Amino acid sequence: MRYDLEAKPRMRFLLRFALTFTAALTCAWPQQNTFDTPEGRQEGASLFQTHCAYCHGAQGEGGRGADLTSGVYKHGGSDRELYATIRNGIPGTEMPTVRATDDEVWKITAFVKTLGAVGLRETATGDPASGKAIYAGKGRCATCHSINGEGGYVGPDLTSVGRSRSLAYLMSSLVTPEADIAVTYRAVEVITKSGKTARGIRLNEDDLSIQLRDSEANLRSFLKEDLKEIRRDKPALMPAYGTTLSRKELDDVVAYLNSLRGAL
Repeated sequence: MRYDLEAKPRMRFLLRFALTFTAALTCAWPQQNTFDTPEGRQEGASLFQTHCAYCHGAQGEGGRGADLTSGVYKHGGSDRELYATIRNGIPGTEMPTVRATDDEVWKITAFVKTLGAVGLRETATGDPASGKAIYAGKGRCATCHSINGEGGYVGPDLTSVGRSRSLAYLMSSLVTPEADIAVTYRAVEVITKSGKTARGIRLNEDDLSIQLRDSEANLRSFLKEDLKEIRRDKPALMPAYGTTLSRKELDDVVAYLNSLRGAL
């Protein structure tokens, strides 16, 4: 009992010290990021691939970690707040501290800030109205993608895709969609021993079973002992539109997607 009485004040002291020390460090950080320059952001992009892309995706689109392309961050989006999140991690989550120097963390911070505003700096040449018609009609994009809660859920939500994706990235996604697929949207195809086939995105998998969501948004579960084959990533669920849409149609769809910027 004596040990407990003595331990509690000591623990309170250590906690107060830790909070005071952290607050002191935070106050010591500059308000503005001195590495928020073209060179700093370029170096930050490289560091992001090394330290962050495994969880957050190569383009910050999310996966095991949070989507960083919305421009809205739970723990704050100022230079100091982003730096603190990256530097210290987030207790109680899988977000760890980053093993990098302070200058490197500032460079990563500078790059992360660009992820939520890539498309805002460009102007598309196509016709957004025509692109919207193609999206809803000939392209059948709403079968898999949703905008403002309307559409399918097999592909990524596109509500604010124009804010976070460059024109070149949008075009590449239409022409060669398999070039960059977020971990959470990679395709899986299963073939049963009876010859039936199901395709969709993998939701869960263990040693005994695999679960997926098919293109009709149906949840499917299969015992591996009943399967003949599991094909991962190929064939891609997203069709390549380079052969089905003309160059003008592609430009129009890109213009429409670029106009989707969510709530600014």
